[in-house]
Amino acid sequence: MFLSKGMAKSKLKICLSLFAVLIAGKVQAEGSKEISSNGGNRAFLVSATTVTASFLFPTLGTMKVYAKAGETINVGSSVQGNGLGTINMRAPNGNTYTSGSSTTIGLIANRAQELAGPLPNAGGYTPYTRTVQAGEDGVWEVDFVAQNGGLPSENPVPIAANASWTQYSGQYIAAFDITVRSAANAPITGRVYTNIFSGILGSFDTGFNGIFKILTKDGYAYTLDNNGQAGNGFSFFVNNKGFRNAGGDASYQSINNLDKPNIQDPRAADTQSDVTYKIFFNDPAADLPATAPVPGGGTTWLHNAIAQPAITQSGFQGIEGTLNRAGTSPLQSVFTFTVNKNGGYTILIDVDQNGSFADPKDRKLTGTVSEGPNQVIWDGLDGQGAKVPAGNYNATINVVLFGGEVHFPFFDVERNVNGIKLTRTNGNLAPDFTVYWDDSSISTVGTPSSPVKNITGLNSQINGHKWGSPGALPSDFGDERGLDTWAYIASTNLSAAVPIQLQEADLQLSDINANSGGGCVGQLVNYVFTARNNGPNAVSGSKLSFAFPADLTNVQVTHTPTGGTVAFSAETTNNGVYSVSLDLTSGAAAQFVVTGRVPKMPASGSVTVTAGIMRPADVTDPDATNPDAAAPNDAQVECDSAPSGTGCNNVKTNVLAFIMPPDAGNDQTVFINETATLTAVGAGTWAQLGNAPAVAAITTPTALKTEVTGLSVVGKYAFLRTNTAGCTDTAFVTVLPKKIDIPTVITPNGDGKNDTFTIPNIELFPGSQLIIVNRWGNEVYRSDSYQNTWTGEGLSEGTYYYVLNRKEPNGGHTTFKGWLFLKR
Repeated sequence: MFLSKGMAKSKLKICLSLFAVLIAGKVQAEGSKEISSNGGNRAFLVSATTVTASFLFPTLGTMKVYAKAGETINVGSSVQGNGLGTINMRAPNGNTYTSGSSTTIGLIANRAQELAGPLPNAGGYTPYTRTVQAGEDGVWEVDFVAQNGGLPSENPVPIAANASWTQYSGQYIAAFDITVRSAANAPITGRVYTNIFSGILGSFDTGFNGIFKILTKDGYAYTLDNNGQAGNGFSFFVNNKGFRNAGGDASYQSINNLDKPNIQDPRAADTQSDVTYKIFFNDPAADLPATAPVPGGGTTWLHNAIAQPAITQSGFQGIEGTLNRAGTSPLQSVFTFTVNKNGGYTILIDVDQNGSFADPKDRKLTGTVSEGPNQVIWDGLDGQGAKVPAGNYNATINVVLFGGEVHFPFFDVERNVNGIKLTRTNGNLAPDFTVYWDDSSISTVGTPSSPVKNITGLNSQINGHKWGSPGALPSDFGDERGLDTWAYIASTNLSAAVPIQLQEADLQLSDINANSGGGCVGQLVNYVFTARNNGPNAVSGSKLSFAFPADLTNVQVTHTPTGGTVAFSAETTNNGVYSVSLDLTSGAAAQFVVTGRVPKMPASGSVTVTAGIMRPADVTDPDATNPDAAAPNDAQVECDSAPSGTGCNNVKTNVLAFIMPPDAGNDQTVFINETATLTAVGAGTWAQLGNAPAVAAITTPTALKTEVTGLSVVGKYAFLRTNTAGCTDTAFVTVLPKKIDIPTVITPNGDGKNDTFTIPNIELFPGSQLIIVNRWGNEVYRSDSYQNTWTGEGLSEGTYYYVLNRKEPNGGHTTFKGWLFLKR
């Protein structure tokens, strides 16, 4: 047998082509070449703009690459210049570049060029290049835009990963590449990564064997072999929590549907507690920095040393925010601590205070923790469900942290009959192949995972979370579900001691005492009540308030400690509310007296006032505690909240009916032994005020109009009219003498006898005029309202004459004339 020349040339061309491909195969590129190098079927890169069950987090085939100033980024794709196919690049400083619509620059035309990589590699494609300028070093973003711009399209025809491919129209890209070259034009691998890889195989009975290198924020490295997972269209990313529970922590479970899954969007920036890991196409480069700038501002982490597990900032606080103190149940409390990895916690509380944390009464709290600050709620109950009383206790926070915790949530992967192969390649006990999963929440369709729940760990080289059966049916166990596989390295137990203080105080107000019969318009009203702390704990900053309507004016408040130690501060009266802050030791009490006036009749006929005393934050009042997380700000709300229910001894109300004050009528004047008539307005009773000048007789004390007799002594009588509210008004009856006795001699010698010219009862006739003249008729003294004060000062002994014009009650005057002898 022999070969013709033509056949020989053909053979030679084939050999040369294969040689070129083999040479190119040694050239390091980063992209579809790497993920198609392990057999199986080709996963076309999905460049999409539409959310579907398979592609919940669509991107424009976005990849990321770290590059330094002076290095050159070479990019290419199999859709460059085909329809809308192009490559867009974003530098960390915001500069943007595009390959445009060229049909040659940036085009990977066939499988041979994909294997060869960019020129000057032999047989390589012509790359679109950007040399990194000063200020552009960091992480670049590269979008591989599809032929139709990212709109949904028909499935591609499935092909073997190492077979020649055809670039179809639509949103799928057969080949893509990013190669970084140094200033000396040497290729640098381990620089290209993605946060999410979205791919499509073209059918449900083909497998994806792509191998990725995973880098975690805490410095751990994994190698992931997809090992033939068959999902047709699928999305793949890696993070530190997988699917989250309602509290935002790792749920450590798969989910039964993909309707708004609670998972960190891999396209979003990391938070302190939610981190998306980097998916590299080669082993991460050794020269990657710890952090690097990214487009849009800010930085991202890259290559960190393995972080040792640690617990810091442990503490205790009430649910209402008070550090180092909480109320007893029903108030909750919070243990706080910060960890640098995910993991699990156990909090032990020594309720019986005997130094052991394992007694039946002692409380044990368990759960998962997330990287960053954590809060664990305690309901204030002991291990037997009883309320833990006020006091000081000890607790320990114990955590086991998971270093290098990685979660691989697969979306809409119908079958994964071989399971993934996961290898942790650094850290303690590396290499480690252990993986975990829990598919117990997945409704069984097709062939489920076996076991359905693996939380003790299995070797992924033997069973790396297998599900589904071989075949081309579009439905199997993973169809339109989210299946999570995770791995980690557990730390030894880390502990932190935390002291606990629980406080309780039964605050109480007495009833508000006021006028028993009601209040009177215009007259003073007093409200008296007592605030008390029945303990067991002292309180500081308890708020007492007294609310009153605008009807009550000129409000004044006084307070007096009546037991224990009481401090008053921050007193204010604004908008109808008096408030004061109280510090009360256990058993302490203080009396409050509130005074004011109601100047006019209230529209309702009554005045309602309310006093309240409210617990400080994170101190439980047994019958007045609202156990929500908000600090108390309304005594009535605290009083009426469950579990104590409506009503308490912290809030008291007084409704005081008001009536008009009594009117005792006009004052009057009568002569001695005459009968006076008192006439009042409004119901009430009459009574004489005092016994002077003499005890009079009131004929009908309860009548509006009554006669008064027994006015047998000259002087001023007071009669009190009192209504049902205890308010009073006074009517005066002046009893006058019927005759007048004017003395005829005065002896102003200082012996206290007859030193003044004294006219008996003249004070009962105010406005009476006295004139004194000598024997020649000359006026020597005059007073227009005589008050028994003339002493004859400056006059010689002798006879003088007087004229008294007594002013009568009717306004007229009666004149009395006579003589008197002034003797020294």
